Amino acid sequence: MKAAVATRKGLIILKSTPKGWKFDRAHFDGVKVTYVVCDDTKKEIWAGVNHGHWGPKLHVSKNGGKTFEELGVPAFPKPKEKDGKADSLKEIWAWARDSKGRIYIGTDPGAIFHSDDEGKSWTLNNSFYTLDGRDKWFGGGTDGTCVHSILIDPKNDNQITVGVSVGGTIESSDRGKTWKYVNSGLKAYFMPNPDDPVTQDPHLIVRSPTSPNIMYQQNHCGIFKSTNGGSEWVDLSKTKGLKSAFGWAVEVDAKDPNIAFTIPAVSDEIRVPVKKRLFVQRTKDGGKTWKALSKGLPSEFCYDIVL
Repeated sequence: MKAAVATRKGLIILKSTPKGWKFDRAHFDGVKVTYVVCDDTKKEIWAGVNHGHWGPKLHVSKNGGKTFEELGVPAFPKPKEKDGKADSLKEIWAWARDSKGRIYIGTDPGAIFHSDDEGKSWTLNNSFYTLDGRDKWFGGGTDGTCVHSILIDPKNDNQITVGVSVGGTIESSDRGKTWKYVNSGLKAYFMPNPDDPVTQDPHLIVRSPTSPNIMYQQNHCGIFKSTNGGSEWVDLSKTKGLKSAFGWAVEVDAKDPNIAFTIPAVSDEIRVPVKKRLFVQRTKDGGKTWKALSKGLPSEFCYDIVL
């Protein structure tokens, strides 16, 4: 078993041994890796990187992380107006593949592209790119809006949920032909209208592989859960044992939808671990109670956060 870790200083591949996780190899030394995913269907590793001067690139490894090959990246269409300015790709923030082999990527600025030829060519999802309310989106953790989560229902390729910071949770039930906001129950306390459906700020959204209607999101304003595919969200931010409801990372167990994990920071204003101790918060009952897990993690003077 291997694990791939995206960092601001490159991609790190770890391997599991009887004595624990060990370093295997590194790629893209000194280069920001914005996203990495291990594609179990084809035993591949996909990585989005940003070379700064050279811009964003997309790479894939087909041999377990030994080597990577570079693919083409999508381009935004030129505006029809002569004096208009075209969007340009800044970073790749999300990747997903459906059961038919179509690959999706989410980008900054907030857009979705898909490829039906393993990344050789890309098509902009125009209905998402021109979605009503988009003019109210704005940058959160980045300078511009970004699509950071693409969740395809494992039982239905037509059902796609995406997360936009700052734009909210957005859903398609027809494989991306049309989209709608699904932010009922979420709160954006930093806005004049906390219930505005197009200015919510999910930091990351995950879907249970075994119970696709169950989803969790680490939001800018708390931890939320949906049991009906995102139609309604319930705030878990004040449940028992939770040390902090602010953070970026969230994950759901591969088999049990009641088990989920977050890695918190103190708050929006103080983006360091709680009490300078890095720990994981785990729920085993669907968010009713939480327990802090810290064995093996830095226990003092820690300023690291997990995005």
